[in-house]
Amino acid sequence: MKLILLNSEKVDFKASHDLSLVIPEKMKGKVINYGQGEGQVEIEGIVFGFYVGDDKKYYFSFEEGVMEWERVKVLVDAILNKIQKEFGKDIKLLAKGPLTNEADI
Repeated sequence: MKLILLNSEKVDFKASHDLSLVIPEKMKGKVINYGQGEGQVEIEGIVFGFYVGDDKKYYFSFEEGVMEWERVKVLVDAILNKIQKEFGKDIKLLAKGPLTNEADI
């Protein structure tokens, strides 16, 4: 699942420290990979990748781990709240799934 950050022009991960700003307070987390403004962060045992698309909008994705759906929603909301706190309340979240009308290969 791709989670697109709308109005994310102010988001800029120039260093791994900047990427650590997405880790919600009072949650266990660490940056596990960083390079060229993108990277991966482990939060509460789940790995999220943070990337910049061709349209210059940041997005993140659930990349690794297993968690109950209700807990995933809480975690994603906490990440969004932290991003809004750090980079602006006008940032919104749009979920985009991998399903298309094309046959899967």
